Amino acid sequence: MAIYLSDFAAQKNDRRGDGLVVLMVLGLLALGCHGESPEPNSKAPPTEQSTDANKLPAELDALNVASRKIYADARTLELTKIPVVIIVSGDDLVLRKNGKRTVATVIPAEYHVLKSYAHSTLALYTHLSSEVGMPISNERLKSLREYQVLLTAAGPALEKLGLDPETKARQKRILERAGEFVASVLKKGMFSADELIIFCRASRADILANGAGAAKAQILATHKQVMEWKSGMTAEEWATLTVIVTGGQTARTENAAVQYFSRLLGEANGEGRRVVYAESLWDEEKAVNLLGTRRLDGKLSVAVFGDPYRMYRDFLADGARTAIDDILAPPTAGDGPQ
Repeated sequence: MAIYLSDFAAQKNDRRGDGLVVLMVLGLLALGCHGESPEPNSKAPPTEQSTDANKLPAELDALNVASRKIYADARTLELTKIPVVIIVSGDDLVLRKNGKRTVATVIPAEYHVLKSYAHSTLALYTHLSSEVGMPISNERLKSLREYQVLLTAAGPALEKLGLDPETKARQKRILERAGEFVASVLKKGMFSADELIIFCRASRADILANGAGAAKAQILATHKQVMEWKSGMTAEEWATLTVIVTGGQTARTENAAVQYFSRLLGEANGEGRRVVYAESLWDEEKAVNLLGTRRLDGKLSVAVFGDPYRMYRDFLADGARTAIDDILAPPTAGDGPQ
């Protein structure tokens, strides 16, 4: 529910790497799309529709498994060639440099304070939006009474946070609106769509101000830590630094950390060669494996297709587009979803 809220430096392939490239192509062709994890000996579970006619000959299946293993091994080797990586993971920045892992918590308390107060408005909308214009269920009324207690308790907590007067006043307004709306809903046992929207819109400016404050706190703290780490890097290490940002599905190029690192490292389109977005990969090793895949696929793209970004798209994308045009009428300018 949070409201707030990188691929690599080009390297010349050695001859051994070039040899592997050709073998990797076989693995990727077998994958269908490069996003699939090429784990060896992995097979899809049988389904009721499976028939012997759909099975690969044993010799071809063995070739496919070996090709995927070659790719996975090459990715592991590729990861050993990355000198410096920064991973953005929740509140932390993780520096992996020359085999050493350093963790620094950079998201300050102010970020969480502003986020937590702003979340109250968002929470109430999501909690109530399914029962607009109808008597509220007893279960939801009970949870609203429990939430009302939490809203009330969060008021006095403001005095302990050391906020400046303007910021404190803003949090009080958010809490008061939420408290008044909950009290009204509990009293009447129902509410209209207009009442819910009026409540939400009344706090829009304050919520956006909290978002701006939280973003500023995050970026300032992140920049301070990154500059401290930069001071301990050689010029070559800094030039090859790659950043992985872990985050949810919707944020991507608009993610605050992606915006910061893409500007810092000169990635005009947000995600790029030095800034990788690891969507919903909260496990650090899985996120790093994604970087290995991106680096390897970048080299493969150049060697096979002469396009450094070709394998960053679905391998089947161009063929699928042609096949769809054969089945359905090709789209014309201005066409929207059918």
